[in-house]
Amino acid sequence: MSSPAPYLDVLRVNKRFGDFWALRDVSLSIQPGEFVCFLGPSGCGKTTLLRIIAGLEQQDGGTIVQKGRDISKLPPSQRDFGIVFQSYALFPNLNVRDNVGYGLQGKQWPADKRMARVNELLSLVGLSASDRKYPAQLSGGMQQRVALARALASSPGLLLLDEPLSALDARVRAHLRSELRQLHQRLGVTTIMVTHDQEEALSLADRIVVMNHGSIDQIGTPQQIYQQPTSAFVADFVGKTNPLPARRTSPGRYDWHGLELLCEIPSGSAEQSESVTLTVRPEDIVLHDASTQPAAVANRCEAQVQDLEFLGAFCRVSMRVACNGQTLVADVPTAQALRMGLRMEHPLVIDLPAPHMRVFANNPLAA
Repeated sequence: MSSPAPYLDVLRVNKRFGDFWALRDVSLSIQPGEFVCFLGPSGCGKTTLLRIIAGLEQQDGGTIVQKGRDISKLPPSQRDFGIVFQSYALFPNLNVRDNVGYGLQGKQWPADKRMARVNELLSLVGLSASDRKYPAQLSGGMQQRVALARALASSPGLLLLDEPLSALDARVRAHLRSELRQLHQRLGVTTIMVTHDQEEALSLADRIVVMNHGSIDQIGTPQQIYQQPTSAFVADFVGKTNPLPARRTSPGRYDWHGLELLCEIPSGSAEQSESVTLTVRPEDIVLHDASTQPAAVANRCEAQVQDLEFLGAFCRVSMRVACNGQTLVADVPTAQALRMGLRMEHPLVIDLPAPHMRVFANNPLAA
């Protein structure tokens, strides 16, 4: 059985601002009903790509195809999308009802149909009781809901979200993430969201597009991006990791400042590279009491606690490795930290499990 045709195809898109390459040969496909996040640091090109899809910026080269139609040179008014900007861009002189219904004009939206659609959307975003209020009378979270309802008013085939939650405090942001995901599941509208917040991307997206320096580093599900990063940049940007600069001594064996580490043999350029970066996530490091024999298994060594950071459900433990003086960070459940009696200068034996270590050709981790 053949897979469905992509809803949106971005084909070899380039964009320059003077000598600066904002986008370089960017290609991706988005399936109907997908929720896709463009994730990356400031200046990576994610917002520029969103604006090109919307027609708010013109690419220097490449093609945009939406539902089989080449929209590369069409103005925004002739493209099928709704958009929510970072600032929400609500009309301050219009109340909630009029803001939501602002785009429903023309013969296809007579008064009764327009009112019914606005009522439906206000109910959908939980603002029916606030329909006569003005933007200045609303909280940030309520303004975000108004902007979302307005973007959905004309039933667009594509919803574009430009960092819509970034101006909200952490508690409201977490709550609205959940609401946005539930709303997408109910409506099934193809959605693209730009964000620099990895937690947002991991919790919302069906797939994540990780961007850096105007190019795509990796496309995958949240699980793939987190557990199987294909570059040192992705491993470092999505989640926290310990980067270990090392030297390959033989297949699957690496010297990290005098400590031999065994890792699963990598594929691609890292397999033959002598200078590499190993990465291991803090939650994958295993801590033992100091009485455990340090040489019992591969990748086991002695360490000493240098710092403890209580983060609620878990503790972040900074450790200095005894044999080479290097620093590692491990995340352990708070209950385990209490059970082990972790404290400053506490001696430990730690494992760096080979199956959880990644090996990359030695490109510097991007900031």
